Amino acid sequence: MAIPNYPPARRYEVAALLEIDEQYLYQISKGIRLASPALARNLHKIDPEFRLQELRPDDWEAIWPELVKA
Repeated sequence: MAIPNYPPARRYEVAALLEIDEQYLYQISKGIRLASPALARNLHKIDPEFRLQELRPDDWEAIWPELVKA
């Protein structure tokens, strides 16, 4: 999984921007929990290394059909 593995200071910074708990962001980055579609989109806006397809691996095609290659 290519989700960024931020050091703690950066995780706290990004979590504060998103108004979520830093541990929740850690769990998302480790693949322990899934981000909601809205949170996935916001994470991607902050850092494009957070790929929507990796944040929602099982249902990204249904949520973002525009990302499916024709």
